[in-house]
Amino acid sequence: MAIEAADAVLKLGFEELGMRRIEARLDALNSASAALCERLGMRLEARFVDKWHYKNQWATELVYAILAEE
Repeated sequence: MAIEAADAVLKLGFEELGMRRIEARLDALNSASAALCERLGMRLEARFVDKWHYKNQWATELVYAILAEE
C-alpha cells in the first residue's frame, strides 16, 4: 500500500504540478522508507552523518531523489 501511495505522490508532483525534481529525506535507521525510495527508482544522493540530535542521540539523514525524466 505504501508503494501505491508514494507512486501517486510522485505522479502528482511530476504530472500535475510540473515539478522537475522530488526529494525524500529520512533517518538512516528507517530502512523501510529507504527500501521504498529505492523501489520507486529514487537514487541515494547524500548521507549526512550526525545531522541532527533528538532523543539523546545523533541521527544520520539520507537524501533520495528522482528527476521527472527518470
